Amino acid sequence: MFALRADRVFDGLGLVERPVVLVDRRRVVAVGVEPPADCDVTTLAPGTTLLPGLIDTHQHLCFCGVGTLEEQVAAHADVELADRAEANARRALAGGVTTLRDLGDRGWVTLGLSDRTDLPAILTAGPPITRTDGHCWYLGGGADDDTALRAAVAERIERGVDVVKVMVTGGLLTVGRYPVSATQFTPDELRIVVDESHAAGLPVAAHCHGAAGIEASLDVGVDSIEHCSFLDAGGVARPTAELIERLAASGVALSVTIGRRPEIPLPPLLAANQPILRAAWGRVHEGGGVVVAGTDAGINEAKPHDVLPNALADFAACEMSLLDGLRAMTSVAARVCGVDDRAGRLAPGYTADIVAVDGDPATEVAALVRVTAVWRAGHLVAR
Repeated sequence: MFALRADRVFDGLGLVERPVVLVDRRRVVAVGVEPPADCDVTTLAPGTTLLPGLIDTHQHLCFCGVGTLEEQVAAHADVELADRAEANARRALAGGVTTLRDLGDRGWVTLGLSDRTDLPAILTAGPPITRTDGHCWYLGGGADDDTALRAAVAERIERGVDVVKVMVTGGLLTVGRYPVSATQFTPDELRIVVDESHAAGLPVAAHCHGAAGIEASLDVGVDSIEHCSFLDAGGVARPTAELIERLAASGVALSVTIGRRPEIPLPPLLAANQPILRAAWGRVHEGGGVVVAGTDAGINEAKPHDVLPNALADFAACEMSLLDGLRAMTSVAARVCGVDDRAGRLAPGYTADIVAVDGDPATEVAALVRVTAVWRAGHLVAR
């Protein structure tokens, strides 16, 4: 048994009065109480804040960020992609990300990494379901009719994935038949994916850029909408008040694409859309909706796998309070990922995934980037 004492403790919901966390083996046993006399107590550096391990709801561990997405995987064997995924997961963990959802690999390479305490807890989707000529077709998840869609979901159930990912619309990074605003599947086809997945107890994460795809995803009852970019055929974000209100009332999580290296500028079109998207996502949050951070880590050099702490500044730009931003990366993200019984909180019985940062991230966005130590399941893994 050991205890960590800091200047502040954010427990996933708010700041606790007495900043002490007591850990026994892999679990938190108490927060905010004085440790017993025989306990090994570590007092951390002045100014330190302890938080639950951060949760990224959307990563791609098999991508390396260099070249097009197809180029990043095409010339590599599955074993090479598995090694890359492990290295990327280690980088994520060192940056404070103790749980992540991998929403698209090739060859099911992340499945073998999901139960290791020397890596983040990894929730896997395998290859995303898409058209055979659709967005990210090169990951191998193509399905073009009802029979193929049912078989695709059945295979994911059999392999033991944690979430089913479906490419509802085209994507910015695949040139081909489906532009970003186009919906790749009919409502009936999407309903097959959702109903078959839900019957097996699996959530569905829906990649959506165009408004029609967002609406179709809400209609069929997906569990999270990834990106939620409201893009039209010209790549311009055009959220409507009606759709924002519907998203806020739906309870469906928006896993919005935020968090990037600040020294790398956005492409002009994306930069022009940022104020529109931030205002829309902020209105969803203000209306009672669920907004969490899915960095899309791995897709380019601006998004390494430890980039999630930078998303706190983006939440602030959505006019969310810093405490709400911290909740969105801990307790709320845990609920979205279905792991809120063990992650996202510093509370008795939860896995001892703990991050120490230099400063107070409830008052300073830059503090979250200054990670000084990480504990995964009670073991110090990075300092």
